[in-house]
Amino acid sequence: MAYSVMVWLVNPGEYAQQESEEDWASAGRDEAPGGATGSNVGYALPRMRYGVYESQEDAEGALTEISDALQQNRPLRISSQASRQWLLPADRVHYVVCEEVTRPKDQ
Repeated sequence: MAYSVMVWLVNPGEYAQQESEEDWASAGRDEAPGGATGSNVGYALPRMRYGVYESQEDAEGALTEISDALQQNRPLRISSQASRQWLLPADRVHYVVCEEVTRPKDQ
């Protein structure tokens, strides 16, 4: 059984350019320039995967690491599958969840 640790983020609320960016991103492909239209536009992700761990002890270690960082008001560093690093400010973290997950290779 694997364990997934997810970080849920605080709702960022609306921002000044949100409406115009949503209109631009929802325009037809012939009207929207660029191949990556909408890749940076729209609502922020409400949650991010911190990691998937093979054992409960490893998952609890990740929770301890997150807890220590948040208590010291340090940003969380999250690596994505696309080899990107995300730094989440401590005040943007709403809560953290750990749950058992069943992967296709576990079946």
